[in-house]
Amino acid sequence: MLKILFAPLQGYTTGIYRKAHAEIFGGVDAYYAPFLRIENGKPREKDLRDLNALEGDARERNARKGKAREIPQIIANSVEEFKILANTLITKGYTEIDFNMGCPFPMQVNRHRGAGLLSDAQAVQKIMDEIRKISNANGTAPTIVKGTAPVKFSVKMRLGQDTPDEAFALLPILNETPLTQITLHPRLGKQQYKGAIDFKSFEKFYEECHHPLVYNGDITSVSQICEMEHKYSKLTGVMIGRGMLAKPSLAAEYKGLSDINSAASQDFLGKLFQMHQVIFDHACKTYQGDSQILSHVQSFWEYLEPSIHKKIFKKIKKAGKLNEYQAAIIEITSQSSLKTVILEHSDRIHNFSND
Repeated sequence: MLKILFAPLQGYTTGIYRKAHAEIFGGVDAYYAPFLRIENGKPREKDLRDLNALEGDARERNARKGKAREIPQIIANSVEEFKILANTLITKGYTEIDFNMGCPFPMQVNRHRGAGLLSDAQAVQKIMDEIRKISNANGTAPTIVKGTAPVKFSVKMRLGQDTPDEAFALLPILNETPLTQITLHPRLGKQQYKGAIDFKSFEKFYEECHHPLVYNGDITSVSQICEMEHKYSKLTGVMIGRGMLAKPSLAAEYKGLSDINSAASQDFLGKLFQMHQVIFDHACKTYQGDSQILSHVQSFWEYLEPSIHKKIFKKIKKAGKLNEYQAAIIEITSQSSLKTVILEHSDRIHNFSND
């Protein structure tokens, strides 16, 4: 059975979302936090607050038996930025760190981060050298905090920003770096999330990669996960982002922990509203004023849009006051077809062709 990893999406998979999903739906082996970045020469405070949203020491939390791990992710355009961010996380007790070389958004790409770094083999080599140094230090090197546990690194990446040649130029460097895994989204950065997935290049990378490989991209159903598992026997897992936001039960269904078609199981819609209530209560306690609270809860429904009546969804998005928002949420409960629509929308069998 493949590992199921929850991809980080800025503004969606917040600390409270990850916590609520783990407790209510489950099935996920690891949650990746949205990337930590440099802002004004130091780690961005907003990103750090999100990592601090879950209680307890990070090392102890991640080691807790039976609990999904939380893995922070960093994005950097140079080894200097990488060192600052990695040291910050190691200080906080994190022993697993993911490095983002896949973010396709122009704001990061133009700053030579994410997919924008893939064409710079020299910069990537320096960062991988630093990963090797930290990994081999076992907590004793002066560049990291003395006494910490050994730190493991992974990489999330795309095939390139402009051409798949970029990923294959980096593969020898990555193969020589002590990484726990590589997560590959087989699109180019310039595609963002549009256009066809390049399975031909993915299969070439799959064959030549020396590390455990995780697939990421357009997974929306259990049938797709199973097809990937059968077709690529060496695959270690799949990372799912938008598909999990649209169908939060997806990981649990694959793991056999939940079957929302079964009359004996807890109703999917009930779990969805339970999760929303946790996020809503947290927003009300954390933020002040209708506008701030709404900005943190309205996104919960965004990827569920195809499953909600258009008029109700518009009411959710346009709500400027909490009472307007709550009235729209109550209205959803009368939409008895929501569960069925979600199933039909997300369980379409994907054709994994190379065309």
